[in-house]
Amino acid sequence: MNTQSTAILVKVSVSSLIFLSLGLPSGTLVGIPVKHIAYLICVVSLFVHWRKGAKINSVYILLLVASFLFIIFFILVATLRAKTPFAYAFQEGMNFGTTLSISLFILMANSCKAIKDEEIVLSAFYAIFFFSLWKFLAVFLITTGITSVNDVISFFSHYTGYMPLTLDMPGEYKRLTFMLQDFASAFFLFLVPTYPRLFSKAPLFIRIIFMFTGLIAVVSGYSRYTFIILAAFWSFAFLFKFSFKQRLLACSIVAVIIASSFPWLIEAYEFRFTSHLAVGSDKVRYEQTSALLNHWENLPILGGGFGYYAKDYVRLAYLYEVQWVSFLTKFGLIGISFLAILVLLLFYKILSGKKTIDHYAMAFALLSYLLSGFTNPLLLTSPSAILYVLPVILSSIFRKELVESHANSSDCLHIRK
Repeated sequence: MNTQSTAILVKVSVSSLIFLSLGLPSGTLVGIPVKHIAYLICVVSLFVHWRKGAKINSVYILLLVASFLFIIFFILVATLRAKTPFAYAFQEGMNFGTTLSISLFILMANSCKAIKDEEIVLSAFYAIFFFSLWKFLAVFLITTGITSVNDVISFFSHYTGYMPLTLDMPGEYKRLTFMLQDFASAFFLFLVPTYPRLFSKAPLFIRIIFMFTGLIAVVSGYSRYTFIILAAFWSFAFLFKFSFKQRLLACSIVAVIIASSFPWLIEAYEFRFTSHLAVGSDKVRYEQTSALLNHWENLPILGGGFGYYAKDYVRLAYLYEVQWVSFLTKFGLIGISFLAILVLLLFYKILSGKKTIDHYAMAFALLSYLLSGFTNPLLLTSPSAILYVLPVILSSIFRKELVESHANSSDCLHIRK
């Protein structure tokens, strides 16, 4: 097997890993761990490609080694504290490792030119398009009364091992939330109309369908945070990227939507932002923050390790809505400093070199995702790994376009002379 063959294998395995991570709600399908299989193939293909002479950025290799040393250390810390069962501390450590390694595998494959920036973006787009299609189907079946929300939840639980969140919505609609994929849908609802050249290889009808199904995915997710972020994304596009005709079209579409559903929008806003349910949900976050900070004060330097928790304030499997605060409690000042370095490296990759306003938009996209860790436990999963990488990859594309634009301008000036 030569270098060209291994490069193709790396491209296919990385694309498959992106698609399965974003396109499915979990790593399994009808009991088959499809994402885990793709992950193993990706590891093997990258290693073989490297052994064949591919040049992988050494910084990514060092970060991968440092990440697994971090994981081993804080699993040991948890074991010595003896407050958390080892099995869970190990599981959470592996979740952490999976997230970081998938991000680094994508960047490694990109650094050795096995997969291009544009191919990574398209793989993620087709994955989220696939997600929006099957979620739209689920919402349609529930809304039309063909099946019940309990049957849909049972289906996902049985065949994918994932239970979506559900809740009654105004107008007798049902909330159906897949948190990470819903956030990714909001991101691509911004990218597709704002940067159409990035998706020129995707058929126009697919992009048009996604703008509808993706919006349904976000609305049915019924997340306050996602609504706010999508509004911020679209405001940026309206103010800085759209032409006059596009602004008129956008205003017309918004006017039609508001006119046709104004009463529901008012009711939905009140229910989601000012109701007793919303206030109670926020109260839990405040209580979690206070409890976790109290525990952190007892172990400020090293924390309690993976799985460490504040008794009586755990929602599910030692997870907290205020995930960043839980990281501080688990890893202390030393561990949270390591995470801060990783975050700063991401922002450095986005903002280093020549910049346009698009680079600041990508920095905002990354920041908005990181801040979601104060509202929901979204930061340690395979889909989140891709959401960390996408702003970096998109910034690389914008930087290349900027260089090409300057080169073309120089050529034109040279010809004129």
